[in-house]
Amino acid sequence: MAGLDVICIGAVNYDYMFRCTAEDLITDESEGAEDLSNSTELVERDIRELIRKDREYTTQLGGSAFITLKVIKYIFMHMKTAYVGVCGGLSDFELRFGKTNDLETELEHLDNREWFFTTENRFDRPENRYVAKSVVRLYNHSRNCIRIAPNANNTLLERIREKEYSGEQTLAGYLSCARWVHLSSLSDFDQFEEIMGSVREAKQKNPSLLVSMDPGFEYTSKYRDRLQKLIGCVDYLFLNNSEKKNLGMNDRDTRKLYRNLREYCTRSGAGAQQTLIVKHDNRSELVRFAGGKTIIRTVWHRKMYNYELNNDTGAGDSFAGGFIAGMLVREKEPDIPWAVGMGVVAAKGRMRSFDHENPYYNIHMDAGKYIRGEKLRR
Repeated sequence: MAGLDVICIGAVNYDYMFRCTAEDLITDESEGAEDLSNSTELVERDIRELIRKDREYTTQLGGSAFITLKVIKYIFMHMKTAYVGVCGGLSDFELRFGKTNDLETELEHLDNREWFFTTENRFDRPENRYVAKSVVRLYNHSRNCIRIAPNANNTLLERIREKEYSGEQTLAGYLSCARWVHLSSLSDFDQFEEIMGSVREAKQKNPSLLVSMDPGFEYTSKYRDRLQKLIGCVDYLFLNNSEKKNLGMNDRDTRKLYRNLREYCTRSGAGAQQTLIVKHDNRSELVRFAGGKTIIRTVWHRKMYNYELNNDTGAGDSFAGGFIAGMLVREKEPDIPWAVGMGVVAAKGRMRSFDHENPYYNIHMDAGKYIRGEKLRR
């Protein structure tokens, strides 16, 4: 365990990603188009329907924080990584329709698995035994949407408690030994809330520990008030513009929106070191609050389309991975704009990888060019 650079906490999903057309667009989806908790039957029905329509698709072992961690590893292979999550087994559905069924290969980027759980020889109920699955619809440069059946992910807190009760170690103790901890949303907010207690404790044990969070649309809207109590220990909060508006109470007046945002973050107990990274198409806002003032720094970068900004495509998660890798590799002299640029490289590389067997290939190649200062394709 000693010497871990990054630990990510979150879901492990078996993702089915479809290239869709306007014909498939679901008109009654919310703007965030994020639905974190559905029945397995509903998600499988959607997948079967899109396969019946002969829509092109690929599969991956994902989950937001899982993707973030894999991106970090592919950019800097020397970094030591670990994941806190539950990977369920493959069901007959995955064996029939999936294209990513060598799970051990999918987990090769994990250097430490002390708190990475499987469901082997456990759980009789299918919804607890099998890997979570999601269906993602990609609509080129317009909207995207995702539906998730959480399955084994909903057993994470149970597994954490079980391991802690064994007396070997606490989750907080494990996390405190890393340089950086990153979290993304779980389908069960109650579990996420309790796990954040361990993150806060880890930060108290090791004040130099950096913590980042990518809460997603549902957490910033449906769970806005409860989320506020959890972000006080977070150093970097990743948001897209819709999520920023959610936290700012969607006020149409820009000044009032930022005032709401400032009050929200300062009342959480976050200090002046907290930075909100708000992703736009051709720029990212770095937002901080200090002395009753809002401080905004703009970092301009290559244009990212909507599908390169959102978490449901894996691009937003890749942005987080690129940013974290960029910050850690220059830890002695942090360069946030450079790290943001690395995030953009990862997000754009991710969405050029749809047809690759290994979707992280472009990220690895483009990140190398970015580090060397070579020109990148737009």
